[in-house]
Amino acid sequence: MKYFYLYRIIVLILFNHLLLISLSAQTKEEITPLRIPLLLSGNFGELRATHFHSGVDLKTKGIVGLPVLCVKDGKVARVKVSAVGYGNALYIEHPDGTTTVYGHLQKFNREVTEVVRRIQYAKESFEIDENLSDYQLTFRKGDTIAYSGNTGSSGGPHLHFEYRNTATEHTLNPLHYLKIRDHIAPRIRVLYIYGIDQQGRVGVIRRCEVKNLGDNKCMVAKAQLPAGKIGIGLYITDAMNGSWNKLGVYRLQLRVNDRERFRLTVDSAAFDQGNLINGLKDFRLYRDRRETVYRCFGSHLSSLMGVQLEEGGSILLQQGETVELEVTAADIYGNETQLNFQLTGGVAKREKAGPVLTAGQPHWLKAGSYSLQLGEKSLFHSVDPLQQIDSAGCFITSYEEEPLYQKARLHVAGNFGEKVILCRISDKGKREALVTQRDSAGLYSFVSLLGKYTVAEDTCPPVIEYLGVIEGRIKFKIQDEFSGIQSYRGEVNGRWCLFEYDAKSKILSCRKSEPAFVRGHLNQIVLKVIDRVGNCTEKKLFLKI
Repeated sequence: MKYFYLYRIIVLILFNHLLLISLSAQTKEEITPLRIPLLLSGNFGELRATHFHSGVDLKTKGIVGLPVLCVKDGKVARVKVSAVGYGNALYIEHPDGTTTVYGHLQKFNREVTEVVRRIQYAKESFEIDENLSDYQLTFRKGDTIAYSGNTGSSGGPHLHFEYRNTATEHTLNPLHYLKIRDHIAPRIRVLYIYGIDQQGRVGVIRRCEVKNLGDNKCMVAKAQLPAGKIGIGLYITDAMNGSWNKLGVYRLQLRVNDRERFRLTVDSAAFDQGNLINGLKDFRLYRDRRETVYRCFGSHLSSLMGVQLEEGGSILLQQGETVELEVTAADIYGNETQLNFQLTGGVAKREKAGPVLTAGQPHWLKAGSYSLQLGEKSLFHSVDPLQQIDSAGCFITSYEEEPLYQKARLHVAGNFGEKVILCRISDKGKREALVTQRDSAGLYSFVSLLGKYTVAEDTCPPVIEYLGVIEGRIKFKIQDEFSGIQSYRGEVNGRWCLFEYDAKSKILSCRKSEPAFVRGHLNQIVLKVIDRVGNCTEKKLFLKI
Protein backbone atom coordinates (compact mmCIF):
# COMPACT_ATOMS: atom_id res chain seq x y z
CA MET A 1 0.00 0.00 0.00
CA LYS A 2 2.88 2.33 0.87
CA TYR A 3 4.50 1.78 -2.55
CA PHE A 4 1.16 2.20 -4.33
CA TYR A 5 0.70 5.60 -2.65
CA LEU A 6 4.25 6.63 -3.60
CA TYR A 7 3.65 5.47 -7.19
CA ARG A 8 0.43 7.51 -7.32
CA ILE A 9 2.24 10.65 -6.14
CA ILE A 10 5.00 10.17 -8.75
CA VAL A 11 2.43 9.66 -11.55
CA LEU A 12 0.50 12.81 -10.57
CA ILE A 13 3.67 14.89 -10.38
CA LEU A 14 4.77 13.63 -13.82
CA PHE A 15 1.28 14.35 -15.21
CA ASN A 16 1.45 17.95 -13.97
CA HIS A 17 5.02 18.31 -15.24
CA LEU A 18 4.08 17.05 -18.70
CA LEU A 19 1.12 19.44 -18.82
CA LEU A 20 3.38 22.36 -17.88
CA ILE A 21 5.86 21.32 -20.60
CA SER A 22 3.00 21.02 -23.09
CA LEU A 23 1.67 24.46 -22.20
CA SER A 24 5.09 26.10 -22.33
CA ALA A 25 5.84 24.38 -25.64
CA GLN A 26 2.88 26.18 -27.13
CA THR A 27 3.27 29.81 -28.12
CA LYS A 28 3.30 31.41 -24.70
CA GLU A 29 0.49 33.89 -24.95
CA GLU A 30 0.09 36.16 -21.95
CA ILE A 31 -3.36 36.09 -20.42
CA THR A 32 -5.30 38.58 -18.34
CA PRO A 33 -8.67 38.32 -16.56
CA LEU A 34 -8.94 42.11 -16.05
CA ARG A 35 -8.71 45.16 -18.31
CA ILE A 36 -6.48 47.02 -15.85
CA PRO A 37 -2.75 46.51 -15.19
CA LEU A 38 -2.36 43.43 -13.01
CA LEU A 39 -1.09 43.90 -9.45
CA LEU A 40 -0.94 41.17 -6.82
CA SER A 41 -2.27 41.33 -3.28
CA GLY A 42 -1.70 37.59 -2.81
CA ASN A 43 0.76 35.18 -4.41
CA PHE A 44 0.40 31.57 -5.57
CA GLY A 45 1.25 28.93 -2.97
CA GLU A 46 1.92 31.39 -0.18
CA LEU A 47 1.38 30.22 3.39
CA ARG A 48 -2.01 31.23 4.78
CA ALA A 49 -3.44 30.54 8.24
CA THR A 50 -4.87 27.10 7.37
CA HIS A 51 -3.91 26.39 3.75
CA PHE A 52 -1.60 27.01 0.83
CA HIS A 53 -3.00 29.78 -1.37
CA SER A 54 -4.27 28.02 -4.47
CA GLY A 55 -4.26 30.98 -6.83
CA VAL A 56 -3.31 34.63 -7.05
CA ASP A 57 -5.25 37.60 -5.71
CA LEU A 58 -5.46 40.44 -8.22
CA LYS A 59 -6.13 43.99 -7.10
CA THR A 60 -9.25 45.73 -8.41
CA LYS A 61 -8.46 49.33 -7.40
CA GLY A 62 -10.23 48.80 -4.07
CA ILE A 63 -13.65 48.65 -5.71
CA VAL A 64 -16.12 46.01 -6.90
CA GLY A 65 -17.79 45.71 -10.29
CA LEU A 66 -14.84 45.58 -12.70
CA PRO A 67 -15.46 43.33 -15.74
CA VAL A 68 -13.84 39.91 -15.36
CA LEU A 69 -12.65 38.43 -18.65
CA CYS A 70 -12.40 34.86 -19.88
CA VAL A 71 -8.65 34.38 -20.36
CA LYS A 72 -9.03 31.96 -23.29
CA ASP A 73 -11.76 30.07 -25.15
CA GLY A 74 -13.69 27.65 -22.98
CA LYS A 75 -17.00 26.56 -21.47
CA VAL A 76 -18.47 26.92 -18.00
CA ALA A 77 -17.88 23.66 -16.12
CA ARG A 78 -19.03 24.60 -12.62
CA VAL A 79 -20.54 27.41 -10.62
CA LYS A 80 -20.47 27.82 -6.87
CA VAL A 81 -22.31 30.29 -4.67
CA SER A 82 -21.38 30.36 -0.99
CA ALA A 83 -21.52 32.70 2.00
CA VAL A 84 -17.91 31.78 2.78
CA GLY A 85 -14.84 30.58 0.84
CA TYR A 86 -14.73 31.83 -2.75
CA GLY A 87 -18.21 33.37 -2.50
CA ASN A 88 -19.50 33.58 -6.07
CA ALA A 89 -17.10 31.49 -8.16
CA LEU A 90 -16.98 30.45 -11.80
CA TYR A 91 -14.99 27.51 -13.24
CA ILE A 92 -14.22 27.54 -16.97
CA GLU A 93 -12.77 24.50 -18.72
CA HIS A 94 -10.45 24.98 -21.71
CA PRO A 95 -9.61 22.61 -24.60
CA ASP A 96 -5.89 22.49 -23.65
CA GLY A 97 -6.59 20.49 -20.45
CA THR A 98 -6.71 23.42 -18.04
CA THR A 99 -9.44 25.03 -15.99
CA THR A 100 -9.49 28.64 -14.80
CA VAL A 101 -11.29 29.70 -11.63
CA TYR A 102 -12.60 33.18 -10.81
CA GLY A 103 -13.57 33.81 -7.18
CA HIS A 104 -15.14 36.42 -4.85
CA LEU A 105 -17.22 37.72 -7.76
CA GLN A 106 -19.84 40.39 -7.20
CA LYS A 107 -22.07 38.82 -9.83
CA PHE A 108 -21.97 36.66 -12.97
CA ASN A 109 -22.80 37.91 -16.45
CA ARG A 110 -26.40 37.78 -17.64
CA GLU A 111 -26.27 34.28 -19.21
CA VAL A 112 -24.71 32.64 -16.17
CA THR A 113 -26.92 34.59 -13.74
CA GLU A 114 -30.08 33.31 -15.44
CA VAL A 115 -28.92 29.69 -15.05
CA VAL A 116 -27.80 30.22 -11.45
CA ARG A 117 -31.12 31.80 -10.41
CA ARG A 118 -33.10 28.95 -11.98
CA ILE A 119 -31.05 26.44 -9.98
CA GLN A 120 -31.36 28.45 -6.75
CA TYR A 121 -35.14 28.67 -7.05
CA ALA A 122 -35.45 25.00 -8.00
CA LYS A 123 -33.41 23.98 -4.95
CA GLU A 124 -34.78 26.78 -2.73
CA SER A 125 -31.21 27.55 -1.68
CA PHE A 126 -28.93 30.55 -2.04
CA GLU A 127 -25.84 28.35 -1.69
CA ILE A 128 -25.26 26.00 -4.63
CA ASP A 129 -22.38 24.04 -6.15
CA GLU A 130 -23.37 22.81 -9.61
CA ASN A 131 -21.78 21.17 -12.63
CA LEU A 132 -22.87 23.25 -15.63
CA SER A 133 -21.20 21.25 -18.41
CA ASP A 134 -24.57 20.22 -19.86
CA TYR A 135 -25.65 23.85 -20.27
CA GLN A 136 -23.02 24.46 -23.00
CA LEU A 137 -22.26 27.99 -21.82
CA THR A 138 -19.26 28.83 -24.01
CA PHE A 139 -17.09 31.93 -24.03
CA ARG A 140 -14.34 33.31 -26.21
CA LYS A 141 -11.15 34.87 -24.97
CA GLY A 142 -11.86 38.40 -23.74
CA ASP A 143 -15.60 37.89 -23.14
CA THR A 144 -16.98 39.40 -19.93
CA ILE A 145 -18.01 36.46 -17.77
CA ALA A 146 -18.56 38.21 -14.43
CA TYR A 147 -17.80 41.28 -12.32
CA SER A 148 -15.21 41.50 -9.56
CA GLY A 149 -16.40 41.60 -5.98
CA ASN A 150 -15.82 40.92 -2.31
CA THR A 151 -18.03 37.88 -1.66
CA GLY A 152 -17.28 34.87 0.53
CA SER A 153 -14.33 35.01 2.90
CA SER A 154 -12.64 37.83 1.00
CA GLY A 155 -10.88 40.44 3.12
CA GLY A 156 -11.51 43.24 0.61
CA PRO A 157 -12.36 43.77 -3.07
CA HIS A 158 -10.15 41.68 -5.37
CA LEU A 159 -10.27 38.87 -7.92
CA HIS A 160 -9.07 35.42 -6.87
CA PHE A 161 -7.75 33.69 -10.00
CA GLU A 162 -6.66 30.05 -10.37
CA TYR A 163 -5.15 27.96 -13.13
CA ARG A 164 -5.76 24.20 -12.75
CA ASN A 165 -4.91 20.91 -14.38
CA THR A 166 -8.42 19.75 -15.28
CA ALA A 167 -7.67 16.02 -14.93
CA THR A 168 -5.96 16.12 -11.51
CA GLU A 169 -7.42 19.40 -10.17
CA HIS A 170 -3.91 20.33 -9.08
CA THR A 171 -3.44 24.07 -9.18
CA LEU A 172 -0.73 25.49 -11.46
CA ASN A 173 1.15 28.71 -10.90
CA PRO A 174 -0.68 31.28 -13.06
CA LEU A 175 2.22 33.74 -12.88
CA HIS A 176 3.85 31.75 -15.69
CA TYR A 177 1.10 33.12 -17.96
CA LEU A 178 -0.30 36.33 -16.46
CA LYS A 179 0.81 39.66 -17.89
CA ILE A 180 2.79 40.97 -14.91
CA ARG A 181 6.17 42.69 -14.62
CA ASP A 182 8.27 42.72 -11.43
CA HIS A 183 11.85 43.78 -10.64
CA ILE A 184 11.86 43.54 -6.84
CA ALA A 185 13.67 40.62 -5.20
CA PRO A 186 12.34 38.81 -2.10
CA ARG A 187 13.53 40.05 1.28
CA ILE A 188 14.99 37.66 3.86
CA ARG A 189 14.04 39.34 7.13
CA VAL A 190 14.80 36.96 10.01
CA LEU A 191 16.72 33.71 10.45
CA TYR A 192 15.38 31.24 13.01
CA ILE A 193 17.43 28.31 14.26
CA TYR A 194 15.56 25.37 15.76
CA GLY A 195 16.93 22.76 18.10
CA ILE A 196 15.82 19.17 17.45
CA ASP A 197 16.50 16.90 20.41
CA GLN A 198 17.10 13.15 20.32
CA GLN A 199 13.44 12.46 21.05
CA GLY A 200 12.31 14.63 18.14
CA ARG A 201 11.08 17.70 20.01
CA VAL A 202 11.49 20.98 18.11
CA GLY A 203 11.89 24.53 19.42
CA VAL A 204 13.42 27.88 18.46
CA ILE A 205 16.85 28.35 20.07
CA ARG A 206 18.06 31.46 18.24
CA ARG A 207 16.48 34.43 16.41
CA CYS A 208 18.82 36.43 14.16
CA GLU A 209 17.92 39.67 12.41
CA VAL A 210 19.21 39.66 8.84
CA LYS A 211 21.40 42.56 7.70
CA ASN A 212 21.00 43.81 4.15
CA LEU A 213 24.36 44.32 2.37
CA GLY A 214 22.91 45.72 -0.85
CA ASP A 215 22.99 44.19 -4.33
CA ASN A 216 20.50 41.52 -3.11
CA LYS A 217 23.03 40.13 -0.63
CA CYS A 218 22.52 39.85 3.11
CA MET A 219 24.14 38.31 6.18
CA VAL A 220 23.82 37.42 9.84
CA ALA A 221 26.62 37.35 12.37
CA LYS A 222 28.45 34.06 12.88
CA ALA A 223 26.77 32.15 15.69
CA GLN A 224 27.87 29.43 18.07
CA LEU A 225 25.20 26.92 19.03
CA PRO A 226 25.05 23.86 21.27
CA ALA A 227 26.16 20.81 19.30
CA GLY A 228 23.31 18.63 18.08
CA LYS A 229 20.66 18.47 15.39
CA ILE A 230 19.25 21.78 14.18
CA GLY A 231 16.85 23.09 11.57
CA ILE A 232 16.64 26.39 9.70
CA GLY A 233 13.60 28.66 9.45
CA LEU A 234 13.35 31.87 7.43
CA TYR A 235 10.95 34.77 7.61
CA ILE A 236 10.80 35.86 3.98
CA THR A 237 8.49 38.20 2.11
CA ASP A 238 8.33 39.25 -1.51
CA ALA A 239 7.02 42.45 -3.08
CA MET A 240 6.32 43.68 -6.57
CA ASN A 241 6.43 46.97 -8.41
CA GLY A 242 3.35 49.09 -7.72
CA SER A 243 2.11 47.07 -4.72
CA TRP A 244 2.77 47.38 -0.97
CA ASN A 245 1.54 43.86 -0.10
CA LYS A 246 3.83 41.25 1.44
CA LEU A 247 3.80 38.22 -0.86
CA GLY A 248 4.98 34.63 -0.59
CA VAL A 249 8.22 33.41 -2.14
CA TYR A 250 8.40 31.32 -5.36
CA ARG A 251 11.67 29.46 -4.81
CA LEU A 252 13.64 28.84 -1.62
CA GLN A 253 16.90 26.89 -1.45
CA LEU A 254 19.15 25.99 1.48
CA ARG A 255 22.69 24.75 0.87
CA VAL A 256 24.94 23.37 3.62
CA ASN A 257 28.67 23.22 2.85
CA ASP A 258 27.80 23.76 -0.82
CA ARG A 259 25.38 20.81 -0.89
CA GLU A 260 21.64 21.30 -1.33
CA ARG A 261 19.69 20.34 1.78
CA PHE A 262 16.26 21.85 1.03
CA ARG A 263 14.50 23.28 -2.01
CA LEU A 264 10.97 24.59 -2.46
CA THR A 265 9.66 25.55 -5.91
CA VAL A 266 6.04 26.67 -6.09
CA ASP A 267 4.86 25.60 -9.55
CA SER A 268 1.85 23.50 -8.53
CA ALA A 269 -0.11 22.42 -5.47
CA ALA A 270 -2.60 19.74 -4.44
CA PHE A 271 -5.66 20.42 -2.29
CA ASP A 272 -5.23 17.14 -0.41
CA GLN A 273 -1.85 18.34 0.90
CA GLY A 274 -3.28 21.36 2.67
CA ASN A 275 -2.79 19.69 6.06
CA LEU A 276 0.98 20.03 5.56
CA ILE A 277 0.75 23.82 5.90
CA ASN A 278 1.84 23.81 9.55
CA GLY A 279 4.71 21.48 8.74
CA LEU A 280 6.26 24.03 6.40
CA LYS A 281 5.09 27.12 8.31
CA ASP A 282 5.90 27.96 11.93
CA PHE A 283 2.43 27.96 13.47
CA ARG A 284 3.24 29.96 16.60
CA LEU A 285 5.30 32.67 14.92
CA TYR A 286 2.51 33.17 12.38
CA ARG A 287 -0.11 33.33 15.14
CA ASP A 288 1.81 35.51 17.61
CA ARG A 289 4.04 37.72 15.41
CA ARG A 290 2.32 37.46 12.01
CA GLU A 291 5.63 36.27 10.57
CA THR A 292 5.45 33.79 7.70
CA VAL A 293 8.42 31.58 8.57
CA TYR A 294 9.37 28.80 6.15
CA ARG A 295 10.82 25.83 8.05
CA CYS A 296 13.35 24.06 5.82
CA PHE A 297 13.27 20.73 7.65
CA GLY A 298 10.96 17.88 8.63
CA SER A 299 10.65 14.44 7.06
CA HIS A 300 6.90 14.99 6.52
CA LEU A 301 7.79 17.63 3.90
CA SER A 302 9.22 14.97 1.58
CA SER A 303 5.71 14.29 0.27
CA LEU A 304 4.86 17.96 -0.28
CA MET A 305 4.64 18.89 -3.94
CA GLY A 306 7.51 21.16 -4.96
CA VAL A 307 9.81 20.20 -2.06
CA GLN A 308 13.15 18.40 -2.36
CA LEU A 309 14.83 17.29 0.88
CA GLU A 310 18.10 15.67 1.84
CA GLU A 311 18.47 14.13 5.30
CA GLY A 312 15.10 15.60 6.26
CA GLY A 313 16.52 19.10 5.78
CA SER A 314 18.09 19.08 9.25
CA ILE A 315 21.78 19.65 10.08
CA LEU A 316 23.88 17.68 12.57
CA LEU A 317 26.22 20.24 14.12
CA GLN A 318 29.26 18.68 15.80
CA GLN A 319 31.17 20.31 18.65
CA GLY A 320 33.99 22.45 17.22
CA GLU A 321 32.65 22.17 13.66
CA THR A 322 31.84 25.21 11.50
CA VAL A 323 29.34 24.83 8.67
CA GLU A 324 28.77 27.21 5.76
CA LEU A 325 25.14 27.90 4.87
CA GLU A 326 23.68 29.64 1.86
CA VAL A 327 20.03 30.59 1.40
CA THR A 328 18.60 31.74 -1.93
CA ALA A 329 15.10 33.21 -2.15
CA ALA A 330 13.72 34.00 -5.61
CA ASP A 331 10.52 35.15 -7.27
CA ILE A 332 9.17 33.72 -10.50
CA TYR A 333 10.68 36.57 -12.55
CA GLY A 334 14.27 35.70 -11.64
CA ASN A 335 14.79 38.33 -8.95
CA GLU A 336 16.68 36.70 -6.08
CA THR A 337 18.30 37.42 -2.73
CA GLN A 338 21.13 35.47 -1.13
CA LEU A 339 22.01 35.01 2.54
CA ASN A 340 25.35 33.51 3.60
CA PHE A 341 26.25 32.68 7.20
CA GLN A 342 28.25 30.31 9.40
CA LEU A 343 27.28 28.22 12.41
CA THR A 344 29.75 26.67 14.84
CA GLY A 345 29.04 23.82 17.23
CA GLY A 346 29.68 24.40 20.93
CA VAL A 347 29.17 22.21 23.99
CA ALA A 348 26.04 20.10 23.76
CA LYS A 349 23.25 20.89 26.22
CA ARG A 350 21.72 18.33 28.51
CA GLU A 351 18.33 17.31 27.17
CA LYS A 352 15.13 17.64 29.15
CA ALA A 353 14.02 14.38 30.72
CA GLY A 354 10.46 13.09 30.91
CA PRO A 355 7.79 11.39 28.80
CA VAL A 356 7.29 12.40 25.18
CA LEU A 357 4.56 11.93 22.60
CA THR A 358 6.72 10.58 19.79
CA ALA A 359 5.86 11.51 16.21
CA GLY A 360 5.07 8.55 13.97
CA GLN A 361 3.32 6.58 16.71
CA PRO A 362 -0.32 6.40 17.84
CA HIS A 363 -1.15 7.86 21.26
CA TRP A 364 -4.11 7.88 23.61
CA LEU A 365 -4.47 10.81 26.04
CA LYS A 366 -7.02 10.50 28.82
CA ALA A 367 -8.13 12.53 31.83
CA GLY A 368 -11.47 12.23 33.62
CA SER A 369 -14.23 11.59 31.10
CA TYR A 370 -12.17 13.01 28.21
CA SER A 371 -9.94 11.16 25.76
CA LEU A 372 -7.95 12.12 22.68
CA GLN A 373 -6.91 9.53 20.10
CA LEU A 374 -3.88 10.44 17.98
CA GLY A 375 -2.98 8.41 14.89
CA GLU A 376 0.48 7.57 13.59
CA LYS A 377 0.43 10.64 11.35
CA SER A 378 -1.12 13.11 13.78
CA LEU A 379 2.09 14.76 15.00
CA PHE A 380 4.54 16.77 12.91
CA HIS A 381 7.19 16.27 15.59
CA SER A 382 7.43 14.92 19.14
CA VAL A 383 5.85 17.01 21.92
CA ASP A 384 5.66 17.04 25.70
CA PRO A 385 2.40 15.41 26.80
CA LEU A 386 -0.09 16.99 29.17
CA GLN A 387 -3.32 15.26 30.04
CA GLN A 388 -5.19 16.81 32.91
CA ILE A 389 -8.45 18.47 33.93
CA ASP A 390 -8.05 22.04 35.16
CA SER A 391 -10.06 23.81 37.85
CA ALA A 392 -12.66 24.90 35.29
CA GLY A 393 -13.21 21.31 34.12
CA CYS A 394 -11.32 21.75 30.84
CA PHE A 395 -9.32 18.92 29.27
CA ILE A 396 -5.76 20.11 28.57
CA THR A 397 -3.76 18.08 26.05
CA SER A 398 -0.59 20.20 25.68
CA TYR A 399 1.30 23.02 27.34
CA GLU A 400 0.47 25.29 24.42
CA GLU A 401 -1.46 24.94 21.18
CA GLU A 402 0.18 22.47 18.81
CA PRO A 403 -1.04 21.95 15.21
CA LEU A 404 -1.63 18.40 13.99
CA TYR A 405 -0.74 16.85 10.64
CA GLN A 406 -3.81 14.60 10.73
CA LYS A 407 -6.83 15.28 12.91
CA ALA A 408 -7.29 13.53 16.26
CA ARG A 409 -10.54 12.18 17.70
CA LEU A 410 -11.65 14.02 20.84
CA HIS A 411 -14.28 12.23 22.96
CA VAL A 412 -16.05 13.02 26.21
CA ALA A 413 -18.13 10.35 27.91
CA GLY A 414 -21.46 11.18 29.51
CA ASN A 415 -25.17 11.67 29.01
CA PHE A 416 -25.51 15.16 27.54
CA GLY A 417 -28.49 17.23 26.49
CA GLU A 418 -29.12 17.92 22.82
CA LYS A 419 -27.79 21.47 23.05
CA VAL A 420 -24.42 20.53 24.60
CA ILE A 421 -21.39 20.62 22.30
CA LEU A 422 -17.62 20.35 22.49
CA CYS A 423 -15.60 23.52 22.21
CA ARG A 424 -11.98 24.64 22.17
CA ILE A 425 -10.55 27.27 24.50
CA SER A 426 -7.82 29.22 22.71
CA ASP A 427 -4.58 30.34 24.38
CA LYS A 428 -6.23 33.76 24.67
CA GLY A 429 -9.27 32.29 26.43
CA LYS A 430 -11.68 32.58 23.49
CA ARG A 431 -14.31 29.83 23.23
CA GLU A 432 -14.77 28.22 19.79
CA ALA A 433 -17.58 25.76 19.06
CA LEU A 434 -16.60 22.48 17.39
CA VAL A 435 -18.60 20.41 14.93
CA THR A 436 -19.88 17.86 17.44
CA GLN A 437 -21.27 14.38 16.84
CA ARG A 438 -22.79 11.84 19.21
CA ASP A 439 -22.29 8.17 19.89
CA SER A 440 -23.75 5.85 22.51
CA ALA A 441 -21.10 6.88 25.05
CA GLY A 442 -21.06 10.68 24.66
CA LEU A 443 -19.83 13.42 22.34
CA TYR A 444 -16.93 13.50 19.89
CA SER A 445 -15.26 15.77 17.38
CA PHE A 446 -12.18 15.68 15.13
CA VAL A 447 -9.67 18.36 16.08
CA SER A 448 -6.63 19.82 14.34
CA LEU A 449 -4.88 21.22 17.43
CA LEU A 450 -3.56 19.98 20.73
CA GLY A 451 -4.82 22.41 23.34
CA LYS A 452 -7.64 22.97 25.82
CA TYR A 453 -11.15 21.58 25.34
CA THR A 454 -14.43 21.51 27.24
CA VAL A 455 -18.18 21.09 26.81
CA ALA A 456 -20.75 23.87 26.88
CA GLU A 457 -24.49 24.24 26.42
CA ASP A 458 -25.89 26.59 23.80
CA THR A 459 -29.37 27.75 24.76
CA CYS A 460 -29.26 31.15 23.06
CA PRO A 461 -31.13 31.37 19.74
CA PRO A 462 -29.83 33.38 16.78
CA VAL A 463 -30.57 37.11 16.60
CA ILE A 464 -32.32 38.70 13.60
CA GLU A 465 -32.14 42.48 13.20
CA TYR A 466 -34.02 44.35 10.46
CA LEU A 467 -31.79 47.05 8.93
CA GLY A 468 -34.20 48.51 6.38
CA VAL A 469 -34.39 48.90 2.61
CA ILE A 470 -30.97 50.03 1.41
CA GLU A 471 -30.07 50.57 -2.27
CA GLY A 472 -32.96 48.42 -3.47
CA ARG A 473 -32.27 45.59 -1.02
CA ILE A 474 -34.19 44.53 2.06
CA LYS A 475 -31.47 43.90 4.61
CA PHE A 476 -31.23 41.96 7.86
CA LYS A 477 -28.34 41.20 10.16
CA ILE A 478 -28.29 37.64 11.49
CA GLN A 479 -25.86 36.31 14.05
CA ASP A 480 -25.34 33.56 16.58
CA GLU A 481 -22.93 34.04 19.45
CA PHE A 482 -21.78 30.45 19.97
CA SER A 483 -22.50 27.35 17.89
CA GLY A 484 -22.99 29.33 14.68
CA ILE A 485 -25.69 29.56 12.04
CA GLN A 486 -26.70 26.27 10.46
CA SER A 487 -29.46 27.39 8.10
CA TYR A 488 -31.66 30.31 7.11
CA ARG A 489 -34.84 30.57 5.06
CA GLY A 490 -36.77 33.55 3.79
CA GLU A 491 -40.35 33.56 2.54
CA VAL A 492 -42.36 36.39 1.02
CA ASN A 493 -46.13 36.06 0.93
CA GLY A 494 -45.78 32.35 1.70
CA ARG A 495 -43.31 31.66 -1.13
CA TRP A 496 -39.60 30.90 -0.88
CA CYS A 497 -37.57 33.96 -1.80
CA LEU A 498 -33.89 34.28 -2.68
CA PHE A 499 -32.06 35.84 0.26
CA GLU A 500 -28.32 36.26 -0.22
CA TYR A 501 -26.04 35.78 2.79
CA ASP A 502 -22.59 37.27 3.40
CA ALA A 503 -21.13 35.51 6.46
CA LYS A 504 -18.33 38.00 7.18
CA SER A 505 -20.70 40.98 7.44
CA LYS A 506 -23.57 38.81 8.76
CA ILE A 507 -25.89 40.50 6.25
CA LEU A 508 -28.83 38.58 4.78
CA SER A 509 -30.59 40.49 2.02
CA CYS A 510 -32.93 40.17 -0.92
CA ARG A 511 -33.79 42.39 -3.84
CA LYS A 512 -37.19 44.04 -3.65
CA SER A 513 -37.53 43.08 -7.34
CA GLU A 514 -37.74 39.36 -6.48
CA PRO A 515 -40.88 37.77 -8.03
CA ALA A 516 -42.53 36.94 -4.68
CA PHE A 517 -43.10 40.64 -3.92
CA VAL A 518 -46.32 42.32 -5.03
CA ARG A 519 -45.75 45.95 -5.89
CA GLY A 520 -48.05 48.49 -4.28
CA HIS A 521 -49.21 46.00 -1.65
CA LEU A 522 -48.25 45.06 1.90
CA ASN A 523 -45.93 42.05 1.68
CA GLN A 524 -45.35 39.60 4.53
CA ILE A 525 -41.70 38.63 5.04
CA VAL A 526 -40.89 35.66 7.27
CA LEU A 527 -37.27 34.87 8.18
CA LYS A 528 -36.28 31.71 10.02
CA VAL A 529 -32.71 31.18 11.27
CA ILE A 530 -31.49 28.00 13.03
CA ASP A 531 -28.17 27.50 14.79
CA ARG A 532 -26.08 24.30 14.90
CA VAL A 533 -27.81 22.87 17.97
CA GLY A 534 -31.35 23.58 16.79
CA ASN A 535 -32.12 26.91 18.49
CA CYS A 536 -34.47 28.76 16.18
CA THR A 537 -35.51 32.38 15.71
CA GLU A 538 -38.33 33.54 13.45
CA LYS A 539 -39.04 37.13 12.50
CA LYS A 540 -42.08 38.44 10.65
CA LEU A 541 -42.64 41.88 9.21
CA PHE A 542 -44.89 43.57 6.69
CA LEU A 543 -43.42 45.81 4.04
CA LYS A 544 -44.95 47.81 1.23
CA ILE A 545 -42.85 47.74 -1.92
